[in-house]
Amino acid sequence: MKNLLTCLLFIGVIGIISAQNSVQKTKYCDHVSKLIKNQNPFYAFDETSLKSEETMVDYNTHAQKLKISGTVFQSDGVTPATDVIIFIQQADENGEYSVVSNSETNYVKNRLWVKTDKNGQYTINTFIPGSTTKPLIYPHELQPMHIHAMIKEPGKQEYAMHRMLFDNDPLVTKSCRKRLKRKNIDSILELKAEDDLQMVTKNIVLESTSTNENI
Repeated sequence: MKNLLTCLLFIGVIGIISAQNSVQKTKYCDHVSKLIKNQNPFYAFDETSLKSEETMVDYNTHAQKLKISGTVFQSDGVTPATDVIIFIQQADENGEYSVVSNSETNYVKNRLWVKTDKNGQYTINTFIPGSTTKPLIYPHELQPMHIHAMIKEPGKQEYAMHRMLFDNDPLVTKSCRKRLKRKNIDSILELKAEDDLQMVTKNIVLESTSTNENI
């Protein structure tokens, strides 16, 4: 139960946009308060070590390996966006959010960060998560397989992306697809098998400055 409550806390934080800091930022973590860093799992990275390609912990132990790659574009949809950080967090193959605990903090095990290169490109090596159950609902209902993601441009505030879903997941219903299409949300990953690897191209267009303002 303790692990479940911890997981729910981390998942909920994914959707929080921390607007408390009014200082203009020029680097990712400059002037971000300790409170925001402690509350938001996005900030648990070492900026100097970020690369454009990263691999999930224990990647080789998972049967359904997944490679997500693509280009991040500025809000015009044309100009590649350099040095943009993408953070993902996901359940394991059983649909459980494994939690790592140490003396300082607790965090979801399956997470990573990448930073786009000079061409706006990135690659994430991970695995396909299992379907999770909807918390606090009985009888329990399964949710579609999904990956949580956050994104951050240099000098701007991080924000949550729509959950990445999977095209071949039967829990992604017709009504779900219609709702996403009606809202112009492109979050369903269409997988292409190559040997024992599932591959997908996921290009991302950043939000405009009108919806993603500097802190």
